[in-house]
Amino acid sequence: MGQNPPMAADGSEYVDEIKALVCETFDVDPDTIDENTPFAEMGVDSRRRVRLLATVEVEFGIDIDLDELDRLVDIRGAATVLAEAVEAGG
Repeated sequence: MGQNPPMAADGSEYVDEIKALVCETFDVDPDTIDENTPFAEMGVDSRRRVRLLATVEVEFGIDIDLDELDRLVDIRGAATVLAEAVEAGG
């Protein structure tokens, strides 16, 4: 059996899924944002980031520590947090 190379938990594989969730959850036009657009520019405050965190947990069947909320500043950050949780067994 071959070994899989270690995968970096940078979240690249989840960017599109997180973007879709953000657009659906917060009614944002996907053509107006990219992975580095700050959530604050989309009108997503800390309370709404908690909602996003809960949505990601349900969507992917994982648990993410609430302490990670400070890293959910944009789609890339949310994707990285998700990748790390999945890699850790969430």
